[in-house]
Amino acid sequence: MAEELDLPWCFEEEHLAWQKTVAEFCTRVVAPGVVRRDLAGQLDPDLIREVGNLGAFGLRVPEVYGGSGADLRSMCIAAEEFSVLDSSLAVTVHVQAISAVLFHHLADEDLRAEFLPGMATGETFCAFGLTEPTGGSDAGNIGTRAVRNGSDWIINGAKQFITNSGTPFSKYVILFAAHEREGGSAGGRAPISAFLVPLDAPGVSVGPKYPKMGWRSSDTHPLYFDDVRIPANHLLGQEGRGYREALAFLTWARIPIAAMAAGLARGCLEATLEFATSRDSFNRPLTSHQAVAFGIADLSAMTDTCRLLTYDAAWKFDTGRPIEREAAVSKLMASELANQVAYKASHLHGGYGFMDDSHVARHYRDARILTIGEGTSEVQRMLIARGLGLPV
Repeated sequence: MAEELDLPWCFEEEHLAWQKTVAEFCTRVVAPGVVRRDLAGQLDPDLIREVGNLGAFGLRVPEVYGGSGADLRSMCIAAEEFSVLDSSLAVTVHVQAISAVLFHHLADEDLRAEFLPGMATGETFCAFGLTEPTGGSDAGNIGTRAVRNGSDWIINGAKQFITNSGTPFSKYVILFAAHEREGGSAGGRAPISAFLVPLDAPGVSVGPKYPKMGWRSSDTHPLYFDDVRIPANHLLGQEGRGYREALAFLTWARIPIAAMAAGLARGCLEATLEFATSRDSFNRPLTSHQAVAFGIADLSAMTDTCRLLTYDAAWKFDTGRPIEREAAVSKLMASELANQVAYKASHLHGGYGFMDDSHVARHYRDARILTIGEGTSEVQRMLIARGLGLPV
């Protein structure tokens, strides 16, 4: 069931209409196969095409390139509604959506006109190639190298945990690679640039998909680059500034992750309410036991907290207010609370919550990555602390 967005300070009529559309889509299209997709660990191409028709991939892409030019609140609404049922689908949409917006931000007009319409509709997936085997939270620790060779760039290296890199729609990756300027770097780390790399270019290899604890039906692979040659105009943004530009631009991308956490928490709450209200224990309704009722009350309060933090941050972004702190706070608290909600919900389900095919078991597994992806909880705490003037 879709819970009404009862935040009148935050939402306009178009947001409420969009939520109703996405919620109906999830009931009709997403829900029927969610358990099957999760247990099989398989992305469903037909589902992705349906999501493309819904318009979720190009929400923040300008209309001139085939998107809808919507605001961040609309993107968060979609992320929340998808995650109530299927966090794997939510992250698939999220990565494609932020990659399309980043590409629009970094690319020149010729590249936008050529590639962005397909990205906006989801016909062409563009992965986000930042994480490396030895990088971890130190995302700027880039071992992949790009060297200028005449009018081309030659790229060598590897990336790991790359979402949407091996689907039938996966055609490109926005790749971050370090390189030395002429005469070498003046100390410290080499500058990092962003490149658009075709996944079918000679020298690109897509490794086997990862066996994952959660987000099982999203697509995740390692990528390898062996003397990959790309044309000079596939450099995105200014040479040596791609990494900085991307991180500064994508500060807002933490907020849809908070929305995913809110949706997962809501999914746990709804599943637990349905389960608990249909059962008796010791000749009484299960929900008449104070421990159970108070446990469900905790789920509700934590879910509301996730949603309030998420949409406060999204509203501030959409109205032009600073969101550096809000993005970190919403991502930190929503992801941590979603894990607590998933744990408590699975406990309230008893043995049923331990079964792989139960909704809360899926949510429990999916929640774990929320405190890791788009910056770990420790990174968010560091950002918040720095905002308070602390020297960390």
